[in-house]
Amino acid sequence: MALLPEPMEFLDLEHGNAITLSITHYLPGEALIHPNNPTPRHIRRYMDQHQLTAPPAPGTPVGVVEPVLRVFGRRLDKPDQATYWDISSKRLQADLTPILQRTRGTPTTITLQANGYKPSKRYSVETG
Repeated sequence: MALLPEPMEFLDLEHGNAITLSITHYLPGEALIHPNNPTPRHIRRYMDQHQLTAPPAPGTPVGVVEPVLRVFGRRLDKPDQATYWDISSKRLQADLTPILQRTRGTPTTITLQANGYKPSKRYSVETG
């Protein structure tokens, strides 16, 4: 997969918040992210992606390439100038991809609601 073009518009809702989108198409890709507080998983991916045998020194900026699903469309629940949103949650990508594959070419209304807090936050998906 290729890196998606900047700017990134990551979808990250707070617990209990929801967004309703009319999605017209999507694009799987990747993004280079720079976590503020790298987890052991980020460090391992950084090491793997840079073929390192030892972790970087503490405080070293860590950038990792992660899969991202970019969805294009418009927001229905309130005015928004964005025309696309980047989804980095792998679980949400797995939930959305089959829905978007089935409706390819047809606008699809989807409501996403955040449940919980990082790192165990989950999104519910409702089609309408």
